[in-house]
Amino acid sequence: MLKYCRRPEFKRILDSRCSSYLSSSTRKKLNGKLLHVRASTTSAVETEFAQRITLDGLSLGSSSVSDKTQVNNTASENSAQHTPSPAELDAGRFRIDQSVSNWANYAKRPWIEDQNGGGVLSVVQRMSDISADFVRDPAAAAYWAYHAARLSFFVSQAVTGLLAYEASDRAQNLSIASLVAGGSNASSNTSTSGSENQPAPSIFSRLMKSGGDEVSVRAKEAFGVWQQDLSYIQSKYYKMPWDMTTLTHQQYNPFFMAARTSKFVQESVMTLSRRKRNTPDPVWIKGPSLYPQYYTNTYHYQTDGWFSEKSADVYEHSTETLFFGRQDAMQRSSLVPISEYISSCGKPASELKLLEVAAGTGRFHTFIKDNWPEMPSVVSDLSPFYLSKARANIEYWRSQTRGGRVLGGGPDGANVEYLQTAAESIAAADSSFDIVVVVYLFHELPEAIRRRAVSEFYRVLKPGGLVVFNDSMQIGDRPEWDNTVGLFGNFNEPYYRNYVMCDIGGMFEEAGFQPELKLMSSVSKVLSFMKPNVM
Repeated sequence: MLKYCRRPEFKRILDSRCSSYLSSSTRKKLNGKLLHVRASTTSAVETEFAQRITLDGLSLGSSSVSDKTQVNNTASENSAQHTPSPAELDAGRFRIDQSVSNWANYAKRPWIEDQNGGGVLSVVQRMSDISADFVRDPAAAAYWAYHAARLSFFVSQAVTGLLAYEASDRAQNLSIASLVAGGSNASSNTSTSGSENQPAPSIFSRLMKSGGDEVSVRAKEAFGVWQQDLSYIQSKYYKMPWDMTTLTHQQYNPFFMAARTSKFVQESVMTLSRRKRNTPDPVWIKGPSLYPQYYTNTYHYQTDGWFSEKSADVYEHSTETLFFGRQDAMQRSSLVPISEYISSCGKPASELKLLEVAAGTGRFHTFIKDNWPEMPSVVSDLSPFYLSKARANIEYWRSQTRGGRVLGGGPDGANVEYLQTAAESIAAADSSFDIVVVVYLFHELPEAIRRRAVSEFYRVLKPGGLVVFNDSMQIGDRPEWDNTVGLFGNFNEPYYRNYVMCDIGGMFEEAGFQPELKLMSSVSKVLSFMKPNVM
């Protein structure tokens, strides 16, 4: 049973502490009304996760005690004051997909449910059933074979990147020690100083102490994501991923992948070095009148931020390694509300128009185009370098899957146009689009810019149109990680801690949208909204 209470101090709490992330309309609804009281505890699992969080949290095992204390104190304060989490607020607004409850406590669930109480024999029987399913469904078997290989590849990329950084860091430390101490003196000091001069444990060595658990957690997350992705495919929401089914795709070329690995390893060494120093490099280009201040931050400590071809070229590989190869599938969950909308709106896809805001390299947009190639679309981003990469990706999709034939308008005949514009000031006319999609953007925006972006979505969307939002999970979406999710902010993500407590649904409601569907996919959440029809 859910517990509720009516307490006068809630008004004071909402007016003071919650004002930074609850919309005014939401505060009005909650002041003096029934509020859901959430008890938050720090379990041993959460503490261990905070200590060894590496790829999803991007702290790479090096978060300081003060970092963890800050995150835990915030969670404890929220619990003590009974502040409703974003997930609790979502529950009162959206049609909740089954995936939301599936992921809420996924980390505590066994890999394979043992429904018969048969221990090992039951697990063996379940694996036998899965194998039989593969025989009956060769497409599913191909899907799992591809993604098992994908997991193995990106695990190897993560390990290779860490090893390369470790080697570089040790070489640099030895060089500095030699310069400071001088050749023979350095040798003498090293031989007599004992344990005092032993190097600090490396990132890699710290990870390897719990390496089995680390890989197991990541692999389990990937298994759940791909199981969900395949179920959507089998339910006809969208097609099998085109890069998997296109055997001439360059990802199957070992020479191409070796070149990508080389670029990724170089970027890993530089990124982790900046992370260790806690000092991002400034972007090389200056244009204060052209780009907003928040956009010139070099997020993730990546080289050149969003301002180079090199950055755009290595970005996809880096982010897929970050998630052990499950990012594509997490983003494809955004196709579910798009598919539902197209099926129910009464118009063919060819008569609709879609805008993807902050599309980056355009990789996700290739999945949109592969499912609805006849639908005209616009790819927008603020970086000309990333827009150029998006154009190349979409043209490659067209050449591989459509034989290069003309599909519609746009510069390359792919039925796609490209727009350099900011999310908070979209260079498009009112009521220009039927669908607006935004993926992995809001956690990198200041709150005030988020609000302006939502208002712009409302302006450019036609009445009855759809917005699909996909971004990081927030507080309450995966309760077992509530006390550590904010650690991602340590990777030069200055707006992330605000984001995880931000009332996204309330923000859209305040702009005039109607909340529709919420679903989850591992550490990603998808929210959809409708712009009401004008009466």
